[in-house]
Amino acid sequence: MQTPSKDIIVINGLTKTFKNTIHALAGVDMVVHKGEVVSIIGPSGSGKSTLLRCMNLMEIPTSGTVVFEGNLLDIKSKKINQLREKIGMVFQSFNLFPHLSVIENITLSPRLVRKIDEETARKLAIDLLEKVGLIDKVDAYPNQLSGGQKQRVAIARALAMKPDVLLFDEPTSALDPEMVGEVLNVMRSLVAEGMTMVIVTHEMAFAKEVSDRVLFMSDGQIVEMGSPEDIFSHPKEERTKVFLKRVNVF
Repeated sequence: MQTPSKDIIVINGLTKTFKNTIHALAGVDMVVHKGEVVSIIGPSGSGKSTLLRCMNLMEIPTSGTVVFEGNLLDIKSKKINQLREKIGMVFQSFNLFPHLSVIENITLSPRLVRKIDEETARKLAIDLLEKVGLIDKVDAYPNQLSGGQKQRVAIARALAMKPDVLLFDEPTSALDPEMVGEVLNVMRSLVAEGMTMVIVTHEMAFAKEVSDRVLFMSDGQIVEMGSPEDIFSHPKEERTKVFLKRVNVF
């Protein structure tokens, strides 16, 4: 884990309301520093994934601002796609293209968006497949892969765009227990390399191990934030304590 050097994401007063009645986010303020690993924990329906998806405007906030590397993220801005290229996203459901091979899934965006030539994109993809331990699956198709393998391909695909930050939306929640470890090991390697990461997760032991800061959310708000030691061993807020007891942590 690296010492943070500057702000990469700054969120102020973020709210998100669905159908004018469901308040998924209620005035969230947070900062993510370059080189930092931030884990977001909390019960289902607390707004964790909505907050994550607002960080790259996959969800458009009802109000408030998201600033990425000093640039206000505005869906109407001419720079929005350029900025989004620097924000990688890994989903819980993989979202691979079923009709494309592994290497085609990884090279598609670099070729179309970054205009990288086919040979360079293929070399990049092979390097990334080596990183995630799937060099033997270059020409396989998603339906030939396990869940853990699909998620590792999805991570490689996100890395192929050379993002400045990676957002993980419960990356292991759709996996069988025996496949969780292989995905977490890839994520550990990214932490060791200093990748800026925001992780929505139910893997409490993993969050405690890799995070610089942990945020506990409930009812669309950040109830408590601090170091893993602060949150998991010495939580101050009653809602945090109740949640951690329910998941057998505190």
